[in-house]
Amino acid sequence: MPDHYGTLPAALIYHEARGNAAWTAAGVDDAKRAAALVRASQALDALYGARYPGVIASADQDLLWPRTDVIWRGEDLAADVVPAPIEKAAYELSLRELVKPGSLAPDVKAGPQKVLTEVKGVKWSVVGDTSSRAALPIVDGILAEILTHARTGTTVTTLARF
Repeated sequence: MPDHYGTLPAALIYHEARGNAAWTAAGVDDAKRAAALVRASQALDALYGARYPGVIASADQDLLWPRTDVIWRGEDLAADVVPAPIEKAAYELSLRELVKPGSLAPDVKAGPQKVLTEVKGVKWSVVGDTSSRAALPIVDGILAEILTHARTGTTVTTLARF
């Protein structure tokens, strides 16, 4: 089973069309490009996999695509097809990984914390990083047509007292 989305020749065409010179910079060979594509594909699944439609096609595949029960652009997507937005998103992320290896999988940092900054007036301040993940607007746009809506994790319930 493939360990990355797309192909190196298709990635080259993608990056050349966008003038991404780092993809073919001096000292960058196919081994580095392939490694970046593997890391990018893994990051893509980690960041967006919960919002992929359908279900994984085979339990023994390394990545979350191909999938079954997917309707894309009004038609059933064959169970052996990886849609173009997934491959393009992998190419986009692979450039980031090529330029800065590990950038899509940073070590986890402590999130925001409440700190008591005043005692008598009991004042709390929030310190620390409040961002949940890197902003990837280009990738978000590429994937917009294939992803399902984000689950917010919150629900509204009504509490009734009798």
